[in-house]
Amino acid sequence: MRSVRMLSTGRWRPPLGPPALVGRRAPRVIAVGAAGPGAGKSVVASNLAVAMAGLGRQVALVDLDPSAARLHALFGVAPVNGAPRPTSVRNLQLAPAADELARAAGAAARRVAIDRLAEMPADVVIADLGARAPDDLWNAFATAERLVVTAGDDQSLQGTYDFFSQAARRAQQRHGADARATLARFTGGLIGNSAARPEDGERFHAFARMVREELGIPLVALGCLRKSGRIAQSVMMGRPLVSRRGIDDDVRFFHHLAEILAVDPVTQSAGDGCALDVPEPDLGPHSAAQPVDVARYQRKHPRFVVDWAATLVTIDGPNAVRVRDVSESGAAVETTLKLGVGDRGALCLYQLLGQPSVEVVVRNVVPGLNRLGLAFVGSGPVPAELARAARERASAP
Repeated sequence: MRSVRMLSTGRWRPPLGPPALVGRRAPRVIAVGAAGPGAGKSVVASNLAVAMAGLGRQVALVDLDPSAARLHALFGVAPVNGAPRPTSVRNLQLAPAADELARAAGAAARRVAIDRLAEMPADVVIADLGARAPDDLWNAFATAERLVVTAGDDQSLQGTYDFFSQAARRAQQRHGADARATLARFTGGLIGNSAARPEDGERFHAFARMVREELGIPLVALGCLRKSGRIAQSVMMGRPLVSRRGIDDDVRFFHHLAEILAVDPVTQSAGDGCALDVPEPDLGPHSAAQPVDVARYQRKHPRFVVDWAATLVTIDGPNAVRVRDVSESGAAVETTLKLGVGDRGALCLYQLLGQPSVEVVVRNVVPGLNRLGLAFVGSGPVPAELARAARERASAP
């Protein structure tokens, strides 16, 4: 038997192979928006596009911001006019739509212009929505995945919650008694930005939990970007972070997000999606949203993002899983196992020193993410040891 030593540069490289346009009738559309300017949606859209192109998808990145188009600057190229142009990233083209939208008179014309994105020759169309036209996220893209970007400070979360509250009022105005069922068909997720500490990520999970419980919108927190000088450098250099040398937690996040979106919608949808193309409701003087109290929905133990290989042992035997985050109370894992709430097993983390194992029970299931939320069962030192290892890893420079 021969021993084989594997070497790696530690740099993620896109897979080789033919483009993935075979048999696709229409592209998947992913709309990236925010409740207001300055949230970082263009940074998210550009880096997600690079990551998805690296998976072999033909990606069109479209700038839908007529007043402040900036995607071309993030790629260090001249403003895009006319036909889509290739970028320095394989499988990724930059497409202008700002001119057409600028000429559109009224919401109906904007809707027509946006609907034409589904005719583009691509596997995936990623649309960067205009900061001054956030209503496009609800007036169009009924069957698209919607990604909403927000910072974690109180003012940003309040504005984002008001944004989702308006969606709930739109649903009531258009669908009446079926409003709750329409909102339940929402596909998409929340992306946090500028987290200063590893613990800050819990605020975004708590916010998503609040939106689910208070408004009935199945919002999922997909993760958050850390407050990093590398992102600012990439913006100044005109080169998306994911296309630069080196890998950090933010790069890993974009690759992981691309992997999720390349397979299935973030949440399960049915019918015609969540269509809310109605005028903004007249809220009146006493209809303002209540102040956001994220602390009510935060967990006692903060979770820390990890990427560990592990084994989940169930009654059917051992199964490989991927651990995505850990706290003292439980863990989130990705797996194709079809488990339900209440199922039990043992999580064995063979990559860690001592190969600790802990008994777990399934607390929640997110089918669109192939993700299970596991709660640790019983007492003992292992949960605290896992949380400490995750904290040390998350705090490492």
